[in-house]
Amino acid sequence: MRIGIDIDNTLVSSNEYFEYIKKREKLNFKKNYTDGWTEDECKEILSKYGFEVIKNAKLKDKAIEVLNYLQSRGHKLFIITARNNKYVKNSVKLTKNYLKSYGLKLEGCYFDRANKSDIAKSLNIDLMIDDSKSVYREMKKNNIDCILFGDKIKTWEQVLDYVESRCANGKNSK
Repeated sequence: MRIGIDIDNTLVSSNEYFEYIKKREKLNFKKNYTDGWTEDECKEILSKYGFEVIKNAKLKDKAIEVLNYLQSRGHKLFIITARNNKYVKNSVKLTKNYLKSYGLKLEGCYFDRANKSDIAKSLNIDLMIDDSKSVYREMKKNNIDCILFGDKIKTWEQVLDYVESRCANGKNSK
C-alpha cells in the first residue's frame, strides 16, 4: 500500500507544543493550529515561533514504531504536507533533518502542498493520513481513502489496525 502522511498534528504533536508556547509566553491567543489561522495569524505566530515548533514538537506516540513496521511489511510511505519556507526560514530542510533523525525511510517528501489530492493522485496514494477535515473531504471526493487522524482514529496503533484490517480484506496489501 502507498500511504501519504501529514506532519502537523498527525505525525507530530504541533498543537501541544503551541499550547506550551502560549502558556510560557502568556499569549492571549485563543485559536489553536487546527482552528484555521488567518494569513495574518500565520505570519505573526509562525514567523515568531515556527522554528521552535519544528525543532521541538514531539512525535505522536508509537508513530515511528508503526511506520517502521509498515515499511517492514512492504508499504511505501510518503510525507505530504503544507509546511513550507514562507514563514519559517529553512522549514523544509529542518523538517527533513528532523524526520531523518528518527531513521524514517520515506519514498518521498512533498512540501508546500495546499491541495494534497493532486499529489496523492499523481503518486497513486492508496491511503492518506491527515488531521484536516478539508483534506479528508478532498481525498474522499477524489476516491482516495483517508484517515481523519484525531477523529475516530486517535492513535498510531489504531492506524496500524486500520491498515492491517484493510490489507486482510484484500485492499492494497502492499
